[in-house]
Amino acid sequence: MGLHVWLLTVSSALLQSCCSTPFSYFGASFGLETSLVGDTLQVHVYYRGISLPCSQNLDGICVALNCTKSRTQTMGDSNHTATWCMLDGGIIIHQNSTNPTALHIRPTGCCWSPLVGSQRETESRPFAFSLLADLGNRSDNVAINALPQPPLFPILRVPQNCTANYNLTIYERDGDILRCHYGLQARHECAHCTQQPFLMLDQENCVLQYNGHGTYGTYSIELIVEDYPRETILLMHSDGRQILHSAFEEASSTSFNQSTKALSSIPMQFVVIVDRAISECAFGIFRPVFIHPTPPNGARIPASLDDKVTFTIRAISLNERLQSEPQCIWIVLSTALPVERSLDPDLQCLTDAMILTVPRSLVANLPESNLQLNDASCNITGNTTHLLLKIPLSGCGTKLLEDEFHSIFTNKIISRSRNETLAQTERVAFPMTCKFRRSNNGNKDLNLLNSTAERLFGDYSFEIQLSKEFNFSRRTAKARAPFDATSNDQLYIRVIAKSSMTTVSLDVVSCQMSEEYNSSTGITIVHQSCLNNSTTEEHQTGNQKEKVYSVKLSSLPQRTSQVFVSCNVQLCTNIYSSKPCVLGCGSDSSSQMEQSDMQQVSAGPIRIKKESDVGENGSVYE
Repeated sequence: MGLHVWLLTVSSALLQSCCSTPFSYFGASFGLETSLVGDTLQVHVYYRGISLPCSQNLDGICVALNCTKSRTQTMGDSNHTATWCMLDGGIIIHQNSTNPTALHIRPTGCCWSPLVGSQRETESRPFAFSLLADLGNRSDNVAINALPQPPLFPILRVPQNCTANYNLTIYERDGDILRCHYGLQARHECAHCTQQPFLMLDQENCVLQYNGHGTYGTYSIELIVEDYPRETILLMHSDGRQILHSAFEEASSTSFNQSTKALSSIPMQFVVIVDRAISECAFGIFRPVFIHPTPPNGARIPASLDDKVTFTIRAISLNERLQSEPQCIWIVLSTALPVERSLDPDLQCLTDAMILTVPRSLVANLPESNLQLNDASCNITGNTTHLLLKIPLSGCGTKLLEDEFHSIFTNKIISRSRNETLAQTERVAFPMTCKFRRSNNGNKDLNLLNSTAERLFGDYSFEIQLSKEFNFSRRTAKARAPFDATSNDQLYIRVIAKSSMTTVSLDVVSCQMSEEYNSSTGITIVHQSCLNNSTTEEHQTGNQKEKVYSVKLSSLPQRTSQVFVSCNVQLCTNIYSSKPCVLGCGSDSSSQMEQSDMQQVSAGPIRIKKESDVGENGSVYE
């Protein structure tokens, strides 16, 4: 069974109007799960949908299906006219030997939102969809045929002049071939049944493409997802009947009138809003973009019903009112029996490290090269049956959390995100936590850890200095002191580490420029210790305790009048050598290298004036 989570950066104002329709359909997706109860096949058909405006008293999808349960959740700001509802529910159908071999559901309901269409509809248009599935036992895996599971798309918004790709990210667990096509009116698969010329569907890869030349408006997308066997198989039923499904023929993959019969077809309906044009289409400027450590689109995270699933998402943008391209994360719930006690992991919490023993079966039997801790530079070791790790509390990405009485150290084993060839089904996340109770007379355990850090790195601090010249001979700015510049200036950013230890080195992990102090949005100029912007340069200084970068202020969006600089920084040192350690873009750290806790340091504001606002003597007019 798979649950999905959508990641989406989105404006709080989706639409600015409402209507009087009792139920306003804005799209839905469907899924199906089966189980045997005696000799009867119990089929649970479930749905997730969106209505806008929200109607708390009516779920039109539930009415159309004659569902057995439903739930409505209000989303967004309840004081805003753009409030919408998330709907979910289902119906249980019992199939036995007297039933047809195929499950076929073709409901209709009222009605699509009048907001949908190139022009607002004057008449209510019913919604319609068709779900067809053969629920026999497959000859290739001796299991009941499983339907593909499309996610519920959120309401999508794209600037009129910008291209976009929407990967449908469908979950399929039988290894079948997926194909997508627009619903056909003759098959009762759609209501509007329109295909806009600026929205193209890649049927083979199930990707909807917007070409950047659409007409402003709100459009319904009514799709059908079908799966086909890779090899010829039989679907066997309890009454002895056997249905032959031939292998999929690539040559006829786009006709959908082919002789190869689909194992199942399932609807996926959603809405795309072509919004006002913007001045800059690149992601990360006005349109948000997800960055590391956000899981990739289509990632599958295995879990059991008792698991607490956690992951981190991060996005950057200079504008909070536009929408990113969506990303879908599937949480795959296991129905397997609990593992035996001998397969349990073992964790020992020492005052300076976590000692962990993990059976390889709990990390999908992945080799060490495909696994990492929070800090990917730390090695993972093991034998033929178990991973064996000693994880320092002051390194390898271990994070310190605190509550009123405890110091809590956390880390995790995850599959390497940079390995693009790693199968999505092999993504793992294995967290570990050590909790220390702080004593009443001075936090003994925590002081022990602090003394270790002081011994390695000394008494240290960080700062950022700003200048218009590399040699920093003229005026510089520190901390939150204002710094005046023009849009044609080259800004030099010097990040400095101050420590009494001669063997420590500075590592600038990331830097970004944003319009607000310590904001989580902005333009990233350094990412994972590497330059992330073509207009950013790094300058060598010969000092391992400082880094200097320069940025052309003319590369910032034209309306930018003020920015701050924020960097995440840390120190590193070699434990058994007097030579300075080296961390940076593309460098590899050894097991003899220790790193300090990550800290954030900021400077600004940098007040940017246009060249026309600058006097002949270089002074900036206020």
